[in-house]
Amino acid sequence: MRRRVLIPSVLLGLITVIVILVTAGHGIAVTRTHEATLQRMAAMNEIVSRAEIAVTAGDTGQLQSYLDRFAETYGDAVAVIDGRGVVLADSGGLDTHRDDVTTLALSAGRSVPRLTIPTIRPWSDSRALLAAPFEGLPGVTAGAVVVETNLVEARTDVATSWALITMIGFVLLGALLLALYRWTNWILRPVHALDRATHAIEEHRAVSLPERSGPPELRRLARSFARMAGSVEDALEQQRGFVAEASHQLRNPLAAIRLRIDGLPPSEETRAVDGDLDRLEHIVDRMLVLANASHRATAAASGEAPTSMTQQLDLTDRANAAEVVAAAHAPDGLRIRAIAGERVPVLGAFGDLVEITEILLENAAKYAGGAPTVTVSLRDEAGSTVLEVGDDGTGLETDDLAQAGNRFWRSDRHRGLPGTGLGLAIVRQLALAHDGEMRVLRSAAGGLLVRVEVVPQ
Repeated sequence: MRRRVLIPSVLLGLITVIVILVTAGHGIAVTRTHEATLQRMAAMNEIVSRAEIAVTAGDTGQLQSYLDRFAETYGDAVAVIDGRGVVLADSGGLDTHRDDVTTLALSAGRSVPRLTIPTIRPWSDSRALLAAPFEGLPGVTAGAVVVETNLVEARTDVATSWALITMIGFVLLGALLLALYRWTNWILRPVHALDRATHAIEEHRAVSLPERSGPPELRRLARSFARMAGSVEDALEQQRGFVAEASHQLRNPLAAIRLRIDGLPPSEETRAVDGDLDRLEHIVDRMLVLANASHRATAAASGEAPTSMTQQLDLTDRANAAEVVAAAHAPDGLRIRAIAGERVPVLGAFGDLVEITEILLENAAKYAGGAPTVTVSLRDEAGSTVLEVGDDGTGLETDDLAQAGNRFWRSDRHRGLPGTGLGLAIVRQLALAHDGEMRVLRSAAGGLLVRVEVVPQ
């Protein structure tokens, strides 16, 4: 976004500086040309006056002396030519036989003088011809004074002045760029802060916005966004708290109902109600576990250190798949194969890996069908501990793989089986609590493969 703001501003500033430089450069060239013209015109008038005196008196000695001093002073070449083309006096080595000199003298002798110097620029010619007529008798043109003026000094002055204003222009442009950069930073700082805050909300991290930064409109927007983010976070926290508190509060009524049911004579109806109570108590327990795991995942995303939600059964900082499976309470009827491997870092995550393994083994026992073989592997990949639990059961349809892990979701083929639809959701939150992830894939044996990656703390 900074580029979109800076590029048009820089282009506009560059065009402005160029226009200023061109205007100033042209003004310098015109001024220097005007100075050179006035200087040469004053000398030209003096030469014309002396040429008229010399022609009238018939003596060119004083005229020649003046021309010599003029050529020495200005570095110009000058010649006084009468109407017949005869050079009466000259100095500086002007070639009076050149076509341009002859033509200019002829035109001046016909009262068409050239008294202006073309605008002097660094690339202009180093010399320019000027011509003015002089009279012999009153009202009668006797010839012309031709001056080849030396413009090297004036051209150097113009080039030096242009170089100076160009340097000033670059300094102005640099100052403009710096001012634009600081200005865009000031304008966009709240925008970048809002962008970071949006990502923080998405990743369940703490939101931090600058109090005083940027224009008033963006500051008001930042304050409004902070209030909205706080409201969203409060709503999520209230939601998580409600789930946990509701689950806790449901325990007492469920316990009371169970006591009443246990006190009734056994019957088909009491056994059915007892089964429903078992299912309801299991759902409440799972909701408590999920609420705790979600809280830990949110804390980990906000930068707080995650804490294990289950008691660590092994205080070692390394373990292998066999140790994780041995610590878990595996359901009966499963054939479990723990792939042997090196012991990998699990410090701070061992209890959660055991909890995850228990959930995945329980899912395999419920949904894989028959007496499945479950393969458990634990290995290290680039500093992360990867747990994979796969089976050779019926698995899930391809479209269902993307849904697995959503809360209370169950595939159509498993809706008649006991379960809550919270197991994989808990596994996902436990992985997030360790800055990891969970993926549900199809195993090589055709069943389900759950890959859980955690970062040992």
